[in-house]
Amino acid sequence: MNEQVAQCKVNKPRWLDAFLGETFFDSCEAHPCRRNELNQYCINCNQSACRFCVSSGPHDHHQILQIYRYVYRDAVYLNDMKKFIDCSGIQPYKCNSKWVISLNPLPHNGSAVNYEALCSICSRKLTEPHKYRYCSISCKVKAVLEKPNDSFPPFISIQSPPHESDETQEEISEPQMEEATEQQNEEISKPQSLRKRRRKGTPHRAPFF
Repeated sequence: MNEQVAQCKVNKPRWLDAFLGETFFDSCEAHPCRRNELNQYCINCNQSACRFCVSSGPHDHHQILQIYRYVYRDAVYLNDMKKFIDCSGIQPYKCNSKWVISLNPLPHNGSAVNYEALCSICSRKLTEPHKYRYCSISCKVKAVLEKPNDSFPPFISIQSPPHESDETQEEISEPQMEEATEQQNEEISKPQSLRKRRRKGTPHRAPFF
């Protein structure tokens, strides 16, 4: 990590790197059943698991991500991943009528007419380049680590797993913390309005002529 990234720390879940580098859909050695694959990921234990592993005691009440296959690549439901990281800018794909995002770059799917239609990191062709900049989660992670100030909002953890301490995440940069503190102070210092609603007067009957 270069000095620029070290100074502008990115708030990124520490389990994310292991998650992106994990191998899925191999047979589970602990439960060697037919068609039993490692197609889930336990965030708390930071490891892949099968359905029998997840249903066992050690994984009770843990955060689990279901892994799917899309174009021979590992993918996760967009709505599931949005609970943990900022997924903005990542190209989603339709899989079984639901939107998924790929963990790592997809195979090349043809050449683009211009460079603006390519992933900013791996140069894969994007389906909707006017909306998205990255073809996968790992491409966005790499982009933000290389240029942390070029991404807004910053790459942040949306939600932490239970019992996860603050030390398991990289810290937010100091300027961001100071800005948030100033906004809080401004809200506290704003005087409350003392204006009250004017009471209605006593109604008077119109005179008869």
